[in-house]
Amino acid sequence: MTSVVQTRQELYLCLFEHIWNPERLGLPVPLASEPEDGAQPPARPRQAAAQRRPVAGRRRTDVARMVAAQILPAGTRIVLTYRSTDHWATIDEDGGIILTATGGTPYGRVDEAGAVARGTKTCQGTNEWHIEDATGARVSLRTLRDRAVASGAL
Repeated sequence: MTSVVQTRQELYLCLFEHIWNPERLGLPVPLASEPEDGAQPPARPRQAAAQRRPVAGRRRTDVARMVAAQILPAGTRIVLTYRSTDHWATIDEDGGIILTATGGTPYGRVDEAGAVARGTKTCQGTNEWHIEDATGARVSLRTLRDRAVASGAL
C-alpha cells in the first residue's frame, strides 16, 4: 500500500509542477545560477522522490524478487501443464518470462505468459507455473515463494 501512496504523491507533485509552472503562467523566474537573496535554492521534494523510483526495466513481481534474492537463478526453466500439454518457459535475469512456444517472446509477468500459453484471458501464474526439482517433482512458484517468505529469504 505504501508504494501506491508514494506513486500517487509523485504523480501529484509532477502535476502540480506542470500546472503551476511559473514560466507557463508568465511569471518572472529567477535563474538557477542566481539564487534570490544569495541563499541556496531549497531542495525540491520531487527530486528526492525520483531517486526512490526503481530503475527502468526492473520488475517488481514475485518472480523478480526471487531472482534478486537468488532463490530462482536466471535461466531457470519453468513448466505449465494445461490440458495434458506442457508449456515451457525460461526466467530471465530481470524476472521476466521467456515463453518457448512463441519463439522466445518475453513477458513481464507469469500471469501474462500463462494466459498466452493456455490461450485464456487470465491465469494465476504463480499457481500454474512450476519448477522441477532434482528428483523431478514439480513445485509451484507460489509454493517456492511461500517457503522463501517463511524462511526469511524473501
